[in-house]
Amino acid sequence: RIVFKKQNERKTDTAIRRSTYDNRKCSIIPYLANSLNTSRTLATITMAKTKSSRGKGGKKQCGGWSNAEHDARTAKRIASLNKKRQRQLQHDDVDDAPVSNETKKVASSAPSNRKRQIKKRHRTNLSSHVPDDTYKRSFLSHDNLDQIESSKLRLAISQTQRKVDALRMRLEKWDPAEEAKRPDQEEEADHLKRVKLYSENMKLDEDARKIAQHDQNLLNAKRGINNSHHRRKANLKKKPRPGPETWKLRGAARPAWEVYDFDTRYVDPHIKAKEEAAEKATRIRNVIALCRGRFALDSDDDDKHDFHPPQPQCREFLSSLTQLGSLHLEKKNYSSARKAFLEVLELEGTSWPYSITNARTQLMNMYLETNRPASARRLWEQLENDGSAWIRYSAALIEYVSWNLLQEKGSTAETAEKLLTKAIRGNVYVAFFLGWRDTMDNAMEYTEELVEYGDCDSGSILEAIEYACSTGEDKGMGMWEGTEGSLEWVRSVILRVLNDDDRVCADQDSLTKADLLSWETKLSKEEESFDEKRNEQEEIQKTEDDIEGGRNDQEPDLLMYAGMFRTGMDWLQDAGDFLKSPSYAYLNDVEKKEEEMLDTHINQGDMKIQNVNDSSSGATGGDDEDSETETESDDDSS
Repeated sequence: RIVFKKQNERKTDTAIRRSTYDNRKCSIIPYLANSLNTSRTLATITMAKTKSSRGKGGKKQCGGWSNAEHDARTAKRIASLNKKRQRQLQHDDVDDAPVSNETKKVASSAPSNRKRQIKKRHRTNLSSHVPDDTYKRSFLSHDNLDQIESSKLRLAISQTQRKVDALRMRLEKWDPAEEAKRPDQEEEADHLKRVKLYSENMKLDEDARKIAQHDQNLLNAKRGINNSHHRRKANLKKKPRPGPETWKLRGAARPAWEVYDFDTRYVDPHIKAKEEAAEKATRIRNVIALCRGRFALDSDDDDKHDFHPPQPQCREFLSSLTQLGSLHLEKKNYSSARKAFLEVLELEGTSWPYSITNARTQLMNMYLETNRPASARRLWEQLENDGSAWIRYSAALIEYVSWNLLQEKGSTAETAEKLLTKAIRGNVYVAFFLGWRDTMDNAMEYTEELVEYGDCDSGSILEAIEYACSTGEDKGMGMWEGTEGSLEWVRSVILRVLNDDDRVCADQDSLTKADLLSWETKLSKEEESFDEKRNEQEEIQKTEDDIEGGRNDQEPDLLMYAGMFRTGMDWLQDAGDFLKSPSYAYLNDVEKKEEEMLDTHINQGDMKIQNVNDSSSGATGGDDEDSETETESDDDSS
């Protein structure tokens, strides 16, 4: 009883002390709220009693805080909060107002432990440098844009190389019997693949249903009425009885089961495989070796040979090989690109006037880009029958550089003009684009679409516009613009031929006025053929309802570009540019300039004298001897 009484007395004293502390705390709260008016002060003051109130030195302090201690602690806390608030207000004012020198001195004179140091963020936020329209994962990756594009290009090269190797192996071991069965086998393999996928999906669905049923049975077993523990256990372990398909024979029963159907009709699979291999060896043909130079031909075009190149496999191989060379060229692997392009030329043949790929053009442009004129010269000598403007005008440009700029032996003005004449006869439109570039450039519009389209017919106006608008440094007009005096040379040759009205050329390789004026006839024929083709496509679209879009909307409009070219030629004729005398400022040697100008004047004088003699002889009807003597005297005087 005494102990219990003391405990009750102690509890009563503790409760009285706590009530006293709570009353004192409640009396202080309104005062602090009015003075500071901050929620942070209220939260700080209403905190519980800490260890700081306990006695130090191992001696416990009886009772709670006194009023004096509590007031002192509260006043100290209030003063600290007021200083902090004033410092924050000063900091906000300093940010808005300019800082004076006195303030700087006061701030610098403060002790280092009192200074508020701003934390510097050394690591920059990379996401702030990313544009809004950029995918952040690729922008903030470790690789830059060039490395990402290079990896994509490397992946494309590896994929194309695997495709080329598979086609090469297939063509080197071409079996007509197996190739005839290949479509059925591919269709059967596709069917089996779809059936396998369907069975896998059905199995997954069945497993899901079993699991759901198992969970349901488990719930029924656990929640069932009057079910014992053993019955639930039996329901969980219940499995279907295995059937005969799961039996495994052992001992002598196994070989007896394997040769159950053995009889006299038994065929040894090894012997059968050997016979099939021997028969296949007699059928196999190496298409790459047999059809070299004829890969692009159909069976109707090739009547001289018994074995025709199988199509479309051969053309697909040429296309894949050309694509591989283009990828290597884009990655600046010139040796690999050259190897692929040369193989395409060898398989396709160089004697044909046309090509189903652009390997010839890309190889010529690569030679010009890498400054290999000897290789380019050998290439156009192999492609004498090629009528492409990319080949013929490149040959004329290289010959001009060899004659005028490098002054190499064997290269003369006559050889350069012969190659230029051959190029003009192949595509006359390009010559006017080269001679008067600025005027024709102002007349042309929407040329970017035509450059992206590419693969235009040889000798057409579309090919000329594509060549003239390819202003890159490695092909087309860009090569002519980067060569000193090349455009002036083409203009001077055209003007010299147009101004010689009655010029008679015994040499077939010389350029004539008819060659330059043939552009109107050729352009009219192209427009007529384009109209006929478009009308046929429109009729097919009207008659056949199943075909959507009989005419390819992305095909360039030849009539529009032909009208632009006619407009440019009209501007040149109205300005009188075709009547001007040729200029020889492109020649590097002064003696060559004088010789060219002298030859031009002599030719013009001979033409005028011949015209005068013809008119005088027709009027007087004099003798031939008199006319010959007059001509000789006129030549001496001239």
